[in-house]
Amino acid sequence: MDLYGAGCCNNSNERSSKKLHVLMFPWLARGHLSTYAQLANRLADRGINVSFLTTPLNVPKMEPLFIMANRNSPGKVQVVELPLPAVEGFPPGIECTADTPAHLWPLLLRAVHLLEEPFESLLRRLAPDVVVFDLVQYWTPRVATKLGIPTVFFLIFGAAYSSYQLSPPNAEYGEEITAEDLMVPPPGYPSSTISWRPFEAQFTFKIFHTRDDTDGMRGIDRLVKCIDGCEAIAIKSCYEFEGKFIEYFQQVTGKPVIPVGPLLQSNAGPLDSECLKWLGRQAASSVVYACFGTECFLSNEEIREVALGLEASGHPFILVLRFAGHRDSSTSLPEAFEGRIRDRGLVLTDWAPQKEILSHPSTGAFLTHCGWSSLTEGMSVGLPLIALPMQWDQGLNARLIVNELKVGVEVARRGDGAASREDICRAVRAVMAPEDGEEGKDVRQRASQMGDMFRRTILNGESKGSEERYIDKFVQHLLALATDKGGHGCH
Repeated sequence: MDLYGAGCCNNSNERSSKKLHVLMFPWLARGHLSTYAQLANRLADRGINVSFLTTPLNVPKMEPLFIMANRNSPGKVQVVELPLPAVEGFPPGIECTADTPAHLWPLLLRAVHLLEEPFESLLRRLAPDVVVFDLVQYWTPRVATKLGIPTVFFLIFGAAYSSYQLSPPNAEYGEEITAEDLMVPPPGYPSSTISWRPFEAQFTFKIFHTRDDTDGMRGIDRLVKCIDGCEAIAIKSCYEFEGKFIEYFQQVTGKPVIPVGPLLQSNAGPLDSECLKWLGRQAASSVVYACFGTECFLSNEEIREVALGLEASGHPFILVLRFAGHRDSSTSLPEAFEGRIRDRGLVLTDWAPQKEILSHPSTGAFLTHCGWSSLTEGMSVGLPLIALPMQWDQGLNARLIVNELKVGVEVARRGDGAASREDICRAVRAVMAPEDGEEGKDVRQRASQMGDMFRRTILNGESKGSEERYIDKFVQHLLALATDKGGHGCH
C-alpha cells in the first residue's frame, strides 16, 4: 500500500511549487500558532511563499520562528497583521487564549467572529492560491469561495480524536444528545478501546449544547462548517501510528484527509539552561519529566496532588507549572515542598526546553496532559508516557497511547475526574520500576520500539523519512487545488 500517494514530489513539481502562494490562518492559541508555523517552514523549504496571518501582538512572537526559513529556504514566510476588532468589555492587550481569563472567552470569540469582513478585504489584496485555516474561523471557506480560492482545513489534533468527535453520527446530533451518547464510539469507529470517560463526556458535552451569543452557533456547528466548506482536510498525524483512524476520518467526512506528519519542533532552546545542567547530574533514565502544556492551568488542588505524587514515587523529577494571569505560584505547592525535594526535584514556573529535556539520556518517563504535540514529541524519543489528560482532545489521546499503541499508562481517576497523589505515584512507579510488574516492562519496551520507528521510518534524514514524503504529498495537493479551481492557478 502506498501511504503517501503516487510517490514524492518530482523535480517538476518542486519547480512549479515555487510560484505557489499559501495563506495560513491559525487560531489564537500557542499550540495552534506554533504548529501552523512548523508547517509554514516546511512549505517554505519547498519553495512555497507563505502569508502567515495573525494579530499584531502575536507578530513579534511569530517572526523569530521564520528567521531560518527566510534566510535559507527558496520560499519565504511573511507574517501579516489582522487586528482584532474592538469588543465592549474585552480589554486591549489580549490576543492569545493563554492570556484570556475564562470569563472573557465569549468576548474573544466575538472579536474573531467580527474578523470576517476585514479578512475578506485582506484576502482580496493578498490573492493567495490556497488558504489553510483553523477550527474557530469557520467562515473562512465562505469568504474564500466567494473569491474563487480553495481552502484546506488543517487540524492540529490527531486522527483518533478528530474522527471520533467529528464523525457525522456525532456531529449531526441535535441538542437532545446526552453525555452518555458521547461515551459510545460512533458507528464503524476502528477501536472499541477508545472512548470518553464520564467526566470527560460532561466537558465535551458543552460543544453540543452551548450556543454563542454572537452567532447563536454551537461549537460542533462551527466544526461541521469547517469540514463542509473546505476542499480537503490536513491533519497532524502519520499512517504509521494512526492509519486506520485517518482512513475512517476520510470515509465519514467524504473529504480527502491528508496527513502532514508529526511536525515535531525544530527550534532548539538554549543548551546552557540551569535545568539541563541539573538533568546532566542525574543517572541515566532516572528522571520523570512532568509538564501540562501551554493552555492547561492546574488548580491548586491538582498541583498539590501531582507534586506529592511525584515526591512519593521516590524518583527524581522536573515539574513544569504554568499559571494564568497573576496567580501566585508560591501558594500552590505543598508547604515546605521545594525544601524537601531540593536534592532530587526541580520545579519550573516559566519556560522549559521541552525538546531537549525529553531527548536527554537522564529522562526516563514523561508525565503529560496528553496534548497531541506533547505525545508525539514523547513518542519520537521512545519515552514511556504517563497519561493525565485534562481537557479537550486529551482523554481520547490517552486511550490511544495506552490501549491501542500501548506506550503508556494512564493515571486512575475518581468519578469526578480527580486524580489522587497515590494514583499518580502508582502510575509513575509502574513505568519507572518495571521490575515490579509486567505492565511497566511491556510499556517501556513498546515505547522504545516506537522511538526506533520514529528514527528509522518517520524522521530518517539520511533516506528522506516518511515525514518529508508526507509534506511532499501535501504540496502536491496544494498545487492540484490551485490549478484545478476554475483555472485560478499559481501567482
